[in-house]
Amino acid sequence: MKSILLLLLLAISTYSLSHETYFAFAEMEYDENCSCLEISIKVSAHDLNSIAENEIKNYSGLEKALNNEEQNQKIIQNIILPGFIITQNQKELELFYEGFELNNDGNCLFFLRTQKIERSVANVKFDLFMSAYVEQQNKLIYKKSNHSKEPYTFFESKREIEITL
Repeated sequence: MKSILLLLLLAISTYSLSHETYFAFAEMEYDENCSCLEISIKVSAHDLNSIAENEIKNYSGLEKALNNEEQNQKIIQNIILPGFIITQNQKELELFYEGFELNNDGNCLFFLRTQKIERSVANVKFDLFMSAYVEQQNKLIYKKSNHSKEPYTFFESKREIEITL
């Protein structure tokens, strides 16, 4: 009986000491056809919903909001785009929203592309959700070619990285 009680107390204390993981993932690739970057950003639907509840007036829940043009644009303009910024030659690139997917696995994907750009060096700032979650960690995979992918990690203390396209 003592062993069961000890095991139960250990399990409860371990559970109470654990913390949630906050993440966002992005994939980016230079498309030669349009001379632009194509980007997908994957976020936790739960985290996005929590932030959107505080940011968007008359918010109707994530699924309804994403399918409502006005609320969808507010999510993109007020939450997603400010958290993923690309600059080139000290000029912020305009990102165009292409669409979204809300998956059954609890994740939401946003698809973006840049304007036409030069294939040179770009700075990527990926601090999505970092103002809301101190534990937030973001990761970007830049697909350089069919056989080469470069991973970049973003933290509270390291929000911006220079990438050679």
